[in-house]
Amino acid sequence: MLPLMKRFTLFFAVASVFSAGLILAETKPTTGGADALWQKVEAVMDEMKNPKKRPESREEAMAFFTKTLGDFDAAAAEFEKQSPTDARRWKAKLFGVTTLQLRDRLGLPAKGNLKEGLSEIINAADADKEIKGDASAILVLESMAEIDAGTLTSAVWTQSAETHLKNFPEGRLNGEIKKRMETNKQMAELKSKPLELKFTAVDGTEVDLAKMRGKVVLIDFWATWCGPCVAELPNVIKAYDALHAKGFEIVGISLDQDKGKLEGFVKEKGMKWPQYFDGKGWQNEISTRFGIDSIPAMWLVGKDGLVISTDTRGGLEAAVEAALKK
Repeated sequence: MLPLMKRFTLFFAVASVFSAGLILAETKPTTGGADALWQKVEAVMDEMKNPKKRPESREEAMAFFTKTLGDFDAAAAEFEKQSPTDARRWKAKLFGVTTLQLRDRLGLPAKGNLKEGLSEIINAADADKEIKGDASAILVLESMAEIDAGTLTSAVWTQSAETHLKNFPEGRLNGEIKKRMETNKQMAELKSKPLELKFTAVDGTEVDLAKMRGKVVLIDFWATWCGPCVAELPNVIKAYDALHAKGFEIVGISLDQDKGKLEGFVKEKGMKWPQYFDGKGWQNEISTRFGIDSIPAMWLVGKDGLVISTDTRGGLEAAVEAALKK
């Protein structure tokens, strides 16, 4: 990912593309005129992964991806037209389907959907096994979002992950899948018993979730240096102001390292809830205990102390209102 925009929303959409960029590493060239066309396809995919001039703003990033996706579509279409049975077309198809979310964010037309595209590659008779393995892994990883959406159970997801590992034991993304399996297991355990969290906040407030039973609580893992966290803050403040009187509380877990900066930011933004701070950044004791490896991470805890969701970005107020009615 581009350093300046490491955690920018647009780049979350293309994260799976960069993960799938592993498919570029081991192209097996064949003889014939198709090679020159394939080199053009690879060149565009590589440019998207490693741009010669890195975008320095959201606008530049959008313009860059719009152009490179157009170049990719043209190169891939010409390659498949000239070599419709060349097995390398599946590498291009895999790259193409993993850009669907990015295209949607850019307002570009997109044909098909991610699941169907990945399934086509997995079932293709002439696709390379490594490409099939990449497609299978991305399908498993992408489906994790369905757990929080309530359309997929944790047990069913785990079964699909185990099936992938059995079918593709040498898969290049297996390490990430195993990591997600461990996280999924941890999340399942968190949702099976009341969450335990107790600390003294920066302002001296004693926080103990056990004493907050009967209220809906947001555990917000964030930092002042995190762009998406700051961008989400207006929604968090809005939900707090609207629902605090009805029983909604927020507990901030700051991954900052500068206490003064944190305190100044909290005061400036009017954040009225307690903040945990230990100055350890990514080694923050609470976030580390709960396996947090990206922020913002917004956990919603119900009145019974059980974790309802580990991803409430984009719909916090509605989620809190629903939880308050239970």
